[in-house]
Amino acid sequence: MKLEAIAGNIAHAIKDRSTDGPYVLAVEFTDKATKGKSATGCVIVRMPDHQHYTITSNDFRYMDADKDTLAEELGAFFECDDDLDQRQTLIDQVNDLVAQDADNDAQLMTEA
Repeated sequence: MKLEAIAGNIAHAIKDRSTDGPYVLAVEFTDKATKGKSATGCVIVRMPDHQHYTITSNDFRYMDADKDTLAEELGAFFECDDDLDQRQTLIDQVNDLVAQDADNDAQLMTEA
């Protein structure tokens, strides 16, 4: 799936979240060096409730995340056709889409 489509889907999920049960969205990227296999890195979007989210770039695959992360409800898993170096681009696009949507009142939380 292309990065722009994934960013749009994530921004839409953040906007349309209506319940307060926490869940995550995970994005894994391809690795050009291994001809399309999953790269060792991912982006994880956490939504602890319907008005807040965090988005992080990680140096591990989603399936290698800690057990607490894997225990959270997985809202969606995306496989991005772009290379791992596009993680920050994805994060920036999601944050821009959320910020530009006047009907989206979700707030980005910074993790301490």
